[in-house]
Amino acid sequence: MYDRVENIKRDITQSSFTTEELINLNAFVVKQIKVQRALAAQKMKRQLFVGSTVNFEDNSGVRVTGTIKKVMRKFAKVETSGAIWRVPLSALSKGAA
Repeated sequence: MYDRVENIKRDITQSSFTTEELINLNAFVVKQIKVQRALAAQKMKRQLFVGSTVNFEDNSGVRVTGTIKKVMRKFAKVETSGAIWRVPLSALSKGAA
């Protein structure tokens, strides 16, 4: 995968793309990222219910384990020791039961 990304970067750098073409390319990439995150969130939502143990990374990059208190459309409220977090579903992974 790394080679593919590097090839794309090289092609963009060496080619004479117009600003408009680069903006369109950026919009396409951003849209694809949003679609992938939405699919991951939908998949995770089907696996979650109140009381599930989950893991996520906090703002410092530290792995946190908690329990689902509420599942919403795009987020879940997760209780950890001492705090309740509002976490995007796509950022959650199932934890040990």
